[in-house]
Amino acid sequence: MKTFRYIVKGRVQGVGYRFHVGSELREIGAKGYIRNLDDGDVEVLVQIKEEKLPDVEKYIEKGSPYGRVKEVKKSTLEMEECSSFDMRY
Repeated sequence: MKTFRYIVKGRVQGVGYRFHVGSELREIGAKGYIRNLDDGDVEVLVQIKEEKLPDVEKYIEKGSPYGRVKEVKKSTLEMEECSSFDMRY
């Protein structure tokens, strides 16, 4: 299973972004994590079947109703499979 890493920039901390996006990703069966970064960005690491990838990216780009996503940077990683989807603090 491929692992995708997203760095989300914009107004994404303190607006419920992690909770909102994390809940949606859990719902569709993603594994990995979402966490705030010290620079104000959010990192999302996702492992999911490729046919569900458009849904993942839709949720990441939409974000929270109280925030605003300005930019999303995506990369692909090679790593062991995660066992769950976690919201890290």
